[in-house]
Amino acid sequence: MRATATFCLLMLALAPLRAQQKLQLMSHPSVSPDGKRLAFDYNGDIWIASSDGGEARPVTNHPARDSHPVFSSDGLSIAFQSDRSGTGCIHLVAVSGGATKQVTFHTSGSIPLQFTTDGATLLTEVTRDHAWKHANRLALVETRQRAAEQIVFDAESTAGQISPDGKRILYVREGTQWWRKGYHGSQAWQLWLFDRTNGTHTRLLENPPLAPGKQVAHPEARGVQAPLWKPDGKGFYYVGGQSGNFNLWEHDLTTSRGRMLTNFTDDSVVQPAISADGSTIVFRHLFDLYAFKPASGQPPKRLELITASEVTRDAKERRVLTTATQVAFSNDGLEVAFIAGGDVWVMDTELREPKQVTNTPEEERSVTFTPSGDALLFVSDTLGRTEIVRATRGDAGSFWWRNSKFTATSITKD
Repeated sequence: MRATATFCLLMLALAPLRAQQKLQLMSHPSVSPDGKRLAFDYNGDIWIASSDGGEARPVTNHPARDSHPVFSSDGLSIAFQSDRSGTGCIHLVAVSGGATKQVTFHTSGSIPLQFTTDGATLLTEVTRDHAWKHANRLALVETRQRAAEQIVFDAESTAGQISPDGKRILYVREGTQWWRKGYHGSQAWQLWLFDRTNGTHTRLLENPPLAPGKQVAHPEARGVQAPLWKPDGKGFYYVGGQSGNFNLWEHDLTTSRGRMLTNFTDDSVVQPAISADGSTIVFRHLFDLYAFKPASGQPPKRLELITASEVTRDAKERRVLTTATQVAFSNDGLEVAFIAGGDVWVMDTELREPKQVTNTPEEERSVTFTPSGDALLFVSDTLGRTEIVRATRGDAGSFWWRNSKFTATSITKD
């Protein structure tokens, strides 16, 4: 008996420990209403962990791409976007995992933003066939029964957040992609407030840059985005570019004053989320998630998230651009120029192998070939101005799509 016990203990001692893997490059965090748990998307699935860090576990495990998790008002389930039905529709899953329920069915997809207090309705961001420049809209969706979505108002709007009393909505207009650091100019993000009672819209934080040493409201030269209501509804947090990088700020609606809460100089705060009780804000900075407790007086804490689950990632990260706009063809019809991701691209019409002409933090648009085909003309917001730019090939004797070097020169200074 003693020999058997000794053998068993020896086998336990020699058994391999579970390998723990550190998680990085998590995206779209969401915080439970009590601030204790954290959900995020990673490697195409939805994960959950303590908001203090530690071991994380997957909630979904599906070949499709699951992203943008949002905790329900009671903290018992998570809404997320998934392309498992073919397009990016919204599904629900319990925090413990298991079967999912599809709640949106529009073929253009939807992104979950926030549950209403009663948990019966979900505020979403959608792209529909609306007129003029941007087709982004906010829509309300029933989660307990299938019903048509209700567009909140017919105007460009993203990153919507409903106030605790349900009477107001903060939202964002304009703006380029959040990863385009350093942009400032005519298309900087704008923060707006919609009053659901009287139907009015008010632009917030629209003050010009302040004179040195003058301490009144917020300068807004570089845009504001990602608003988050405070629990009392008297103010909000947001990400602002006043410091040169996008940092976390707070703003008081009564006094129109605020202050910067983080001071990152190497990169920006992105994708912030807040718990319903206001105790915890989580955001991404570079490769990691950070937790910030506004009442603690302490700086943000970088979260150490690990997993014992086996995670397989591709050796290469691939950037996929799924849409292109403002297409122009060469006179012979063999080459095409287009805008994708805010940059100018060219390719041939047979092999269809795109080559990137511009790579700027600003947005390019309205591209066209010159009549001779030896140059491209487009509009760019480089350096905060809106100018017409001319791009030429490094090797003028080769097709555009065979070139790897391009020269861009502004032809207006207006």
